[in-house]
Amino acid sequence: MILEVLKVTKTFVLGAERLVALDGLDLCLAEGDFATVIGSNGAGKTTLLNVTAGTYRPDRGKVRLAGRDVTHWPAHRRAHLIGRVFQDPLQGTAAHMTVAENLALAAKKGRRGLSPLLSARRRRTLAETVAGLGMGLDQRLSEKVAYLSGGERQALTVLMATMTKPKLLLLDEHTAALDPANAEKVLAVTEKLVAEHRITTLMVTHRMDQALQVGNRLIMMHKGRIVLDLDAEKKRGLKVEDLVELFRRVGVCDDALLLGQGLAVG
Repeated sequence: MILEVLKVTKTFVLGAERLVALDGLDLCLAEGDFATVIGSNGAGKTTLLNVTAGTYRPDRGKVRLAGRDVTHWPAHRRAHLIGRVFQDPLQGTAAHMTVAENLALAAKKGRRGLSPLLSARRRRTLAETVAGLGMGLDQRLSEKVAYLSGGERQALTVLMATMTKPKLLLLDEHTAALDPANAEKVLAVTEKLVAEHRITTLMVTHRMDQALQVGNRLIMMHKGRIVLDLDAEKKRGLKVEDLVELFRRVGVCDDALLLGQGLAVG
């Protein structure tokens, strides 16, 4: 298994209130799995990603990555195993640096010094790599990332997160801040890169149509637990309306659902 989240509980204390974000949650992803995660507001989706990435440490339970117990590893120690893309296109890149410099930094996974990776030969390699996005960024290697559109920047972020072929890719509603056209482009880029490198992927999305369209597993969360885990065959014939009905069955009220589009962000 690439990812094993075993009986994980995570509770937050907000004043006098205790919020159980993850409640004895179990999740295992095999090599090559692409699982989409949906859930209503407060279901624990982002907390699951943060516990997996090491941003939060679970109160109870274990997290294993590629056979190693990483429960007590901080996020920076897990970084060579995990690629992550956030909702905000501004988070994954350095705006003041050029496209080439961002790519070189991603290739080195944060190691110091960019000069050896920005030789003429290396720039040609980077141009070939980014050309695969189909957005013309291979002609803009010397342009600062600040001048890219949100869609271009997010596509670049996905490329950077997958360049070193991490064991696990975490996608935290990474198309939610984009307009529909750019969201589809970035999703297509994501599917291409994940398939090309066969990267095990966990993608949180607020859109039920995306959850049905992408990946080989669909996971539904509610109140810190996984209430539904569908493989590719079981989800193939489902429609958005079917998922809405499944949510109703586990007690998610209509106000928490954006019918035909997705769910409240959480």
